[in-house]
Amino acid sequence: MRARAERLAAVVLMAALAVTGCGDGAKPSPSSGAPATSSAAPVATDPASVFKAAVAKTNSVALSFTIDSDLGTLGQMQGDGASDPAAKATAYKAELLTPDRKIDISAVLVSPDLYLQVTGVTTDRWAHLDATKVKSLAKLGLDATGSPTGLGALPGEIVTVRQTGPGAFSGTLDKTKNPVTAGAGASEALKSVPFEATVDANGYVTQLVTHTPPLGTAPASSTTAKFANFGSKTIKIERPDSATVEQAPDSLYQTLQ
Repeated sequence: MRARAERLAAVVLMAALAVTGCGDGAKPSPSSGAPATSSAAPVATDPASVFKAAVAKTNSVALSFTIDSDLGTLGQMQGDGASDPAAKATAYKAELLTPDRKIDISAVLVSPDLYLQVTGVTTDRWAHLDATKVKSLAKLGLDATGSPTGLGALPGEIVTVRQTGPGAFSGTLDKTKNPVTAGAGASEALKSVPFEATVDANGYVTQLVTHTPPLGTAPASSTTAKFANFGSKTIKIERPDSATVEQAPDSLYQTLQ
């Protein structure tokens, strides 16, 4: 029963921690410091460039997020958290309602320390893992900074982008280029995954919706991620109290390899 729960947890964690996959966020280019001239730098106007710039800007700052996923026959999942790429840290808490049970999921990553609490897998204490000993954080849907939002991977996955209105974008993604889904028996359908996104007046992505086709035995799913509090100085992610932590068993490491 515990082994089955651990296998389920691996699937749940990937769904819970990955909105669209993983990948390092693009870093904004530093100012050259050169004197201003009469010729302003060209501003990107094509939809793909505009959207990629918004993704890079969003990925470069601390933020809070919510995730709402319709996982088909697997159930419904809702969660929220915060991410701080500068600190390589993220905190996330979610509830998965399956047809026969409720699974609570909590994850904290303050690199290189990863802490997990999952119903049926861990005890009532946090399970601590050394993230450097996990083969790839991509299997948890985390990028190198600990972000579960997957925004950093989007530029490399974009196939098409069109602007449907002020701050409104839609298009398709090639998810076979994503480490999370690349080994999932990638089908042709994964090469054209629909998405919609919203960018605010300040150039930050505030909403991302993806529609993922079936993957193996996993049904089709739809996930909505919303982002807010961009660059907030109040976002501070800390490790759990050591009195509430125990070392993760080898079996959990094996599940995540």
